Amino acid sequence: MAWLQLLIAMDDQTRSILELVPRHGGESALKTWAAEVARDNRSHLTALRELLATTGVPDTNPHEGHDMPGMVNAEELKALGHATGSQFDALLRSALREHLTHAEQLSTDLRKNGSDPTVKKLAATVKESAAAHRQRMPI
Repeated sequence: MAWLQLLIAMDDQTRSILELVPRHGGESALKTWAAEVARDNRSHLTALRELLATTGVPDTNPHEGHDMPGMVNAEELKALGHATGSQFDALLRSALREHLTHAEQLSTDLRKNGSDPTVKKLAATVKESAAAHRQRMPI
């Protein structure tokens, strides 16, 4: 269930930066793309939390405060919160590229090494979504 907890932590932090996009973002194509990522992010968070609940593991964040690949740290979140326009867009691209790449990698690893078919199915969904969003990210 470590995969569930890690993805929840990663997606929670990603949700925080995606909420900044309408007020801070500059490029309309990036805003539209980020809205799609946000929609999937909310959907994944719901599915991850529902699956975690079925395991009986509490929905806590053992990764809080960690600076790990794919996770937005406090310093990055602060920078994103203060940036606007093209500066925000560049920071957002960097943070989401890292998040999507790591989510895809973790999900690939889980599908190869995991045993629970329900978790593996969700991992496949997360992997496909992360890969598609990363490939469609406006340059």
